[in-house]
Amino acid sequence: MSKKMEIWIDTNIIIYVLRTNKDYSTQARQLVQQAKAGTFTLKVSPLVIAECVFVLTGQQFGLSKEEITTIMKSFINLRGIECEEKGVIEEALGQFTKKGIDFVDAYLAVHAKAIAPNHVITVNVKDFIKIGIGTAETPQQFMDRLK
Repeated sequence: MSKKMEIWIDTNIIIYVLRTNKDYSTQARQLVQQAKAGTFTLKVSPLVIAECVFVLTGQQFGLSKEEITTIMKSFINLRGIECEEKGVIEEALGQFTKKGIDFVDAYLAVHAKAIAPNHVITVNVKDFIKIGIGTAETPQQFMDRLK
């Protein structure tokens, strides 16, 4: 038995599924319907999720964090969709909403908790402390500890 074909999708496919575009939404939605039917699997990278969040919070769409979290969690849980680090992405989306921090910061913090090392160096320590990862420190704090 041959393995079902897997296809990576880009941000624009997800955006066109979620929002109407006269030129591309029909094609994007048909693609997702075929994946739901089991014809192939559509794979989604965490980078694509991050770009979707960025686009959906922008001026063109202006969605709230709550709306984005609901939409993106629904999308990555569709039959035929396979999201890398799905559990991490779902938790990061939740932290993005609950803690009011940037999605990429939420993702990095949750990723660091899930996949060693759980140590992040950032100048934005407060957002990482909100999520409670193992260690979050500034570059200066880290360099001072090396001395």
